[in-house]
Amino acid sequence: MKIEEGVSRLSFFSSLYEEAKERHAGIGEELERNERQYRGDDRIDGSTERATAVRNITYEIVESQVSSDIPQPKVTAAEYSEERERLAHAIERLCVSVRDELPFEEMNDLDERYTYVYGGSVWLVEWDENGTGRGGVRIDCISPRDFFPQPELCRIEDMEYCFFRFDTTREELCRRYGVKPEVAADAGREGESDGIGETVTVVVCYYRGEDGSVCRFVFSGDAVLEDAVGYFKRRIGDRHADAERPNKPVPLSGGGAIPQVTAYLRNDGSVGRVPTELPYYEIDEFPIVVRRNTAADRRLLGQSDCTFIRPQQQAINKVESRILQKLMRGSVTPIVPEDAQISVNNSVFGQVIRLRPGESAAQYGKVDTTPDISRDVLEAERLYDQAKRIVGISDTYQGMDTNVGNISGVARQLQVSQTAGRLESKRRMKNAAYAKLDRLIFLYYLSYADEIRDLCYLDAWGREQNVSFNRYDFYRFDPETGVYSVDDRFLFSADLGQGAQIGRESLWERNLANLKAGTLGDPSDPATLLRYWQQQERAHYPFARDQVEYFRGLGKGKEVDRENEDQNERVADLDPVRLFGEKGDL
Repeated sequence: MKIEEGVSRLSFFSSLYEEAKERHAGIGEELERNERQYRGDDRIDGSTERATAVRNITYEIVESQVSSDIPQPKVTAAEYSEERERLAHAIERLCVSVRDELPFEEMNDLDERYTYVYGGSVWLVEWDENGTGRGGVRIDCISPRDFFPQPELCRIEDMEYCFFRFDTTREELCRRYGVKPEVAADAGREGESDGIGETVTVVVCYYRGEDGSVCRFVFSGDAVLEDAVGYFKRRIGDRHADAERPNKPVPLSGGGAIPQVTAYLRNDGSVGRVPTELPYYEIDEFPIVVRRNTAADRRLLGQSDCTFIRPQQQAINKVESRILQKLMRGSVTPIVPEDAQISVNNSVFGQVIRLRPGESAAQYGKVDTTPDISRDVLEAERLYDQAKRIVGISDTYQGMDTNVGNISGVARQLQVSQTAGRLESKRRMKNAAYAKLDRLIFLYYLSYADEIRDLCYLDAWGREQNVSFNRYDFYRFDPETGVYSVDDRFLFSADLGQGAQIGRESLWERNLANLKAGTLGDPSDPATLLRYWQQQERAHYPFARDQVEYFRGLGKGKEVDRENEDQNERVADLDPVRLFGEKGDL
């Protein structure tokens, strides 16, 4: 992207941001309308009147789809080798470790609702030094209402620039961007203050420089907070650094080391020696991931469920308002003679019908004007069923099936599976987004993690194992040129075998069926039972950990018994009577 000459950088990016906001205004109104609908808006399209009763089927349908499952990372090497397969496993453990450190459960909860309500969510991945000398990845799930892409483009990869917006305090500006208080004083806020405290609006622009590198410009009001040209380039002091020149051998995880001096073959067959240069890896893409609900033509975000069921939501609000009006107008009115010696409280009955003098007292009675709302209720339920069918949700999926006793458990599970099949595309889009997040985590550590990150995990036997992520393991050496390059050719996806696509109860039942079928071994063998409970522990079965510890203790006890038996046999072999006889003769 070429910046206009003679224009200050702040003025250039401010005007570009205002243009992006203006072009995004139509989409912003749609997103705001969807949010109001999700929260139970009483407005009627095309009318100034408001609904007097709102049955929020949008909230119910959206919430029934929200899943707490987080796809687990799966990494494979683009070209197989034992070493690259080991590195792929190290990347997987790294992604799991980073996710455990971050509040991914909270972000997933927010991401699920953003996706179904707005049609998508936006993730921002950054590198944060944390002020401790050991950096780490910072990930934020951002509302699409605070993201302004380059107009007319539908893919992050094709954009020359995009903007984020968030609110913070002036004190945080000083801490996060290292600016002086007098600079932070020029920061401004968009819109009216919320009255809670003095906050400012920060605008972050990611853009591509003239050489194609990723750059970042951050401002607030009249304050420039950051102007990083070549944002992902390594810096040493105030200048960019292209390569690292180690002054000592660099240890690798496999036990070897990258030498301080590199030997290579010249064209004449002789051996040349040069100081080792390890090029710094530079990320060449925006650190932004968009998760779509379902794909839409020429849209950055996907299709919102709110948009598709809005006609049913509007109609059901009208029907529910009519039902309420009928019930409020209906009443039971008493009939009494005009000269009756009783009093009627109009505040309860609303009105009194008085009989003319001389009419029979048998006329005491009532007039019931309660309306029949059965047809209205049927229409409301019909609209509700329409909305659920549009999205692909059944009563069985929501756990509200009234015919539970009339069908078998297998048939009920089949109904749930069929409903889940219609929602499969949404899960696929979630898996794709998480795979991109894992890839960015890997690229950040490949670029900036100078320290070895030690990781631990449970293997198939439930034992804790150690593995480490060392970015120097990814350097590849060409002996003909003496040049090192960084290997980033790894494929990222979601591990569909980790239970994210299957309910926990179903996993528990499958594990028990495998135990009974003998696929894990002899069901009466404590080792088999240990294996079974380890699988249940991974499926989060209640108190499975206690069972694992119990059967693991049994296994250790048997090992001790075997060791004692072996030792007793060795002692018996050294018995002098057995060796020399009763008289001690040889």
